Amino acid sequence: MTPIRRLLACVALPLLLAAAPPVAPPAGTPVAMAPRPGTPLDQAARALVADDLAEAARAGERPLLLVGSARLGAAGDRPALFVQLQSPRECGSAGCSTAVYAWLAGRYQRVLDGATGRVSVSTARHRGMADILAGSEAYVWTGTAYAASRPAPNVDLRPRRRAGATPPR
Repeated sequence: MTPIRRLLACVALPLLLAAAPPVAPPAGTPVAMAPRPGTPLDQAARALVADDLAEAARAGERPLLLVGSARLGAAGDRPALFVQLQSPRECGSAGCSTAVYAWLAGRYQRVLDGATGRVSVSTARHRGMADILAGSEAYVWTGTAYAASRPAPNVDLRPRRRAGATPPR
């Protein structure tokens, strides 16, 4: 191998590996989200997002309510509810967000909010509950709620001075 090819291999290979897409989380069982008007699932979901529906109505919108369910805990546990409101006001450039409600302490409680993308239930478990996959993100059970499994990057948001610039007075 010539010195130039060796140099290119030493420089280009690490750059290509760094630019490779991240490894996707393991596939899971998709949660079937659909409108289910008049069903017990729809009634429960409407009660859980009543404030959001009322706010949308005040703004003159009638969002489409999608609901799904999946078991996250043990076999005898009630299934969790996956609720998504679809309207121009509720959905942004990343799509519509899904909230997850688990049956805890005798009532449904919101345990994940803001999941976007295709939502599925993983076979991986943390603290007795199945992980939730949404888009390219994996959420793990902390004991009280779901949290992203990847920590947010440490970003310095302080203003930077350009070299040679005088500091403001």
